[in-house]
Amino acid sequence: MRNLTSNKKPIDSGSEKFGLLRESNDILDDCLALRQRIEEDGYLLIRGGIDRDVVLAARLEILEKLDSVGEIDRTKPLIEAVGSGASRRAETDQDSFLVGLRSGEAIRRLAHGDDLRRFFTRFLDREVRPLDYIWVRTVPLGGFTGAHYDWVYMGRGTKNLYTTWIPVGDVPMEGGALLILENSHHQEKLIDSYGRLDVDRDREKNPYGGAEGGWYSEDPVQVQKDLGGRWLTADFRAGDMLVFGMWTLHCSLDNCSPQGRIRITIDTRWQPADEPVDERWVGNRSAAHSRP
Repeated sequence: MRNLTSNKKPIDSGSEKFGLLRESNDILDDCLALRQRIEEDGYLLIRGGIDRDVVLAARLEILEKLDSVGEIDRTKPLIEAVGSGASRRAETDQDSFLVGLRSGEAIRRLAHGDDLRRFFTRFLDREVRPLDYIWVRTVPLGGFTGAHYDWVYMGRGTKNLYTTWIPVGDVPMEGGALLILENSHHQEKLIDSYGRLDVDRDREKNPYGGAEGGWYSEDPVQVQKDLGGRWLTADFRAGDMLVFGMWTLHCSLDNCSPQGRIRITIDTRWQPADEPVDERWVGNRSAAHSRP
């Protein structure tokens, strides 16, 4: 039993409401089985799918940039990512800082590198491409992410678009690990309602979202009551990758790191190269949304 929360709401860790993500390393060499598994589960958890050294190089690159604006406690080793509880970002050009955070050489190698290209080429059985934009998440102590479908944010291209969530360093449950709602990719009513939203087009009239506009809910307990299914998660390690489709409802646990570590993760998206792409996420300075 672990005391886990999301948006400060306790997550029931009883077996009927909580479980561990199923690993898919046993079928990693069988692409048909992988496609069947993601259709069944809505996700693929692959342990050690990315070179750990590549991940840790990206971690160090991000931490050096966070340190430059005073967000790291330098009484501890930099690689530990212990937050200072302060920041000088407001004194900088914040848009340029965020662009720099996601465009370093080590980050690009991690998000768009050979390990992921090989995986998706095999998984999709065709030539693939990533979206150029890389989502870098640096979540301080107490931070979390609300429940959402990714399609709401990037639904102007192919539906054969896949998110890869990558812990940039070890992320145990208490450190803010991702939660996936079991069978949420089969929630047809939700897909046909909330799942049709476009966060830019519908930001002002979104009847579902919380503070971030595109979220379905900030209350994981109520989500589970309404939709059923278990919240699934894991203790993640550097090198792990979690792949899921556009209609897999997910959020995160609160970052309650006992050491005060910042949770560092990235999201990268891959799709068939010959299918339509959401132009908001193309180019070195992608248009993205109204906020970087």
